[in-house]
Parts: sequence; C-alpha cells; structure tokens
Amino acid sequence: MDKKLVALTAAAYLGTFIADIDITIVNVALPAIQADVDASLAELQWIVNAYAVCLAAFMLSASGLSNKFGLKRIWMLAMALFTAASLLCAFAGSIGLLLVARSVQGAAGAVIIPGAMSIIFHAFDDAKLRAKVIGGWSTFSAIGLIVGPLLGGLLVDSTGWPSIFLINIPLGIVALALGGWGMKEIAVEKDLRLDVAGQTLSILWLGGMTYALITAGQHGLLSTVATVPFTGSCLLFVVFLHQQSRTANPLLPLPLFKQSDFDISNLASFILGFSTYSSLFFFSLYFQSAQGASASEAGVRMMPQFLLTAVVSLFFGRLHARISAQWLMVGSYALIGVAMALLFFAEVDTGYVYTGSLLALMGVGMGVAVPVTGVCVLGSVNKSRFATASAVMNALRQGGMAFGIAILGALLGAEAVRYATRLMTADGIPQAALRAQALVFTAATDATAAPALHYYREAIAHGFQMAMLVAGSACLIMAAILAFQGRSTPRANGPASRTKQIE
Repeated sequence: MDKKLVALTAAAYLGTFIADIDITIVNVALPAIQADVDASLAELQWIVNAYAVCLAAFMLSASGLSNKFGLKRIWMLAMALFTAASLLCAFAGSIGLLLVARSVQGAAGAVIIPGAMSIIFHAFDDAKLRAKVIGGWSTFSAIGLIVGPLLGGLLVDSTGWPSIFLINIPLGIVALALGGWGMKEIAVEKDLRLDVAGQTLSILWLGGMTYALITAGQHGLLSTVATVPFTGSCLLFVVFLHQQSRTANPLLPLPLFKQSDFDISNLASFILGFSTYSSLFFFSLYFQSAQGASASEAGVRMMPQFLLTAVVSLFFGRLHARISAQWLMVGSYALIGVAMALLFFAEVDTGYVYTGSLLALMGVGMGVAVPVTGVCVLGSVNKSRFATASAVMNALRQGGMAFGIAILGALLGAEAVRYATRLMTADGIPQAALRAQALVFTAATDATAAPALHYYREAIAHGFQMAMLVAGSACLIMAAILAFQGRSTPRANGPASRTKQIE
C-alpha cells in the first residue's frame, strides 16, 4: 500500500478512535468531576449531553460542509477543534467552561466520525482493499467504545479526571500530521447551498428540549423553568419540520420517512440510543455512587457489556444468513429489554455476579441489535440514499442517547429524592424533603458523612432501579412493535428480503 494511503488510513482510524472513546470514557469520571468542580446531578447529565446533543445536531450537516468546503479541509478543521477542545476540557476550572468545551467536542466529532468513512471511500479505488480498510475502521471504532470505561477508570484513579481529555492531545496531533500529509482534497461544490436555518433550528429545539427534561427532574414537570423551555422547544420542532419540508436541500429529508419500514427502523435506532447508549451514565452512578466502587473498578465492571457486544457482532453475518433481519431485531431488543428490566432488582449490596450477568446479556443483545438496525435502515432505501439514511440513523441514535440521559436522569433524580425523603422521615430527621433535595441534586458537602452517605447510596440505587425499569420497558415495547410489524408485513417485503439490495 502507498505510504500516503497508509498515513491517510491511520489518520482516519485515530480520529474515529478518539471521537468514539469520548462517548464512553467520560462516564466513569463523573463522580470525580462532581467532587472537583462541585457539580450537581443536572450538571453531570450535561457533561455527557453537551457532547451527545451537538453530535446529533451537527451530524446531518457534516456531509454538506465537506461537499461545499472540501472533505480534507473540513475534517482537518474538525480534528484541530476536537484536540483544542480536549485541552480546554482538561483545564476547565468551572462547570460552565467544561460544558462549552464538551459542546465543541461533540460538534467536531459529528464531522470526524462520518468524515473518516468518506475519506477512506474516496481514497481507495480497489473494492476489496477498500472493504478491508473499512472493516479495520469499524474495528477501531468498536475498540474506542469498548476500552473507554476501562481506560477512563484507570486514568481517573491514577492521575485524575483531566487525563481522560489530555490523552486526546497527542493522538489528535498525530492524526492531524498524518492527515495533512496523506489526504488529498476532494472536489468541492462551491455553489451548494447549506441549510443554515435548519441547522440552527435543530440545535435550538434539541438543546432546549434536553434542558427542559433535565430541569424537570429537579424542579418538577409543571415548574415554570421546565414548562417554558419545553413548550418553546415543541414549537421550534414544529417550525423545524415545516422548514425542512419546504427547503431545497434539507438536513432531514422527510420523504425518506414515507418509505416502507424506514420510520420503524429509525425509531428502533432512537430507542437503542435512549436505553443502551445512555445506560453508561447510570451504570457509572450505580457502581460508584451507590456501591462505592472506584472509577477503575467501575470501568472493569462495565466490561462484560462491551466485550460481549464485540464478540457477538463478529458472528452477526452467520446469524443473519439463518434468521431474517426482522426477527433478529425482535430478539435482540427483547433480550436487551429483559436484561435492563431485571436491573430493577439491583440494590446497594447486590453482588456483581447478578449485575455482571445482566450486563453480559445486554452485550449479547447489542452485538446483534446495532448491526441489524443498520441493515434494516439501509435495506429500506435505495443505494443512492445510503449515506443520507446512515446519517439519519446515527443522528437519531445520538439524539436518543441525549433524551435517555435527560429523561431517565430526571426520573432517577426525582425517585432518589422521594426515597431519601421517606428514609429520613422514618428516622425522624427534620426537614427531610429539603435535606433529600440537597443531598441528591446539589452534591451537599455532608454527603460524605456516614449517615448522609447511607441515605445517598440507597437513594441513588432506588433511582437507578426505576431508570432501568423504564429503559428496559422501552426496549420491550420496541420489540413488540417490531414483532407486530413482522407478522403484518408479507415476507417478500420484509427486511430480510430488502437487505439483498445492500449486497
């Protein structure tokens, strides 16, 4: 292989690796960040969601930016921004600055991840070699997601939470150097009109809705600070849909959702993000805040989910050859749903054999659900729309993750306060409701005292149980919808037959 192609490939692999690892690595650092910058539960949600919201909102516009200004130029700019934002995250002295830097990381990641695939596709003319390189890219992407919690835990315990961001700096610089030397600029479409209005509306309604949902967890669904942004976000969403239906080059091509099964498959992608991708936030809180594990211990405890996801995905091709995509989706979403629902019984003193086994079951389900959802989404459109369909699917998955952390996090917080209030009241503690609110949401300084720590851990565990029950139920309902769709759709038109378009 030509040296410049090797450099280009390495740059694409590294860029994707650090963008993907930042999706998972930060979760195990949340308790350490909370203690250092005195962050509330809502602010912890935003540390993850600032990245997820911007990743989802900008992913649909990544291809347009690359086509108009040049794939290499935009990808290199995004890589430089991601690297600089990582440095800013590491040295952020306040929660506000950290959230700004995380937002920049998310926006840059939205260009880096899909851009790497496009760079590889344009660079390799030989189909077999291109397929092999893309396979390696997928492996690096999976490795980034898998090692994130483990590496993050080790770094937090050994050198502190800023190191989870500092690790991006040398990797980002190497990726920039390799990309600058190995990549060639792709022909640009200078006359291409970007959907600036659609991009602005998408950020406003998605960010506003996430803010409303997170705020509702602390102040209540009917509080003014929650209802006003919620109403405004709903209105902005309606305006966004109207604008997308009338613009010539929309971010979100609405006619795609009129095609057979595209809408159901993308709903499944959203639910996958809502339940499983958001679950890392809650697993970290459960293992560290409820059970008292260290960051590295929490990372190790999460590994069964990722390892099983990687192993099972290797056998997806064989499974798909024997079982239709429709019923693989039903089975995988049902398995994830059952595993997450059973976490409802995980308490403060529950042994790891129980939780680890359920995480492994989730991993088995995800090892099938992730690839088969992609197969069904792409199998419902013509080949000419594959890139657009893939972008929509990934944006909805990241949006689902943002909503999952917001909604399930609000539920966790509200249930934790209710349970802590009940425990304190039973023990005769005065002003139990106010004390419980402070304990759960504002990281009260007395939370480390023995009595308060007991209430805090029990409350977080109870909130975790409710969040997992709702997440598991969402997957089970999705499995039921898919099963109904499979029975009501003739086999000739099912996903298994449609996927032949892809091959």
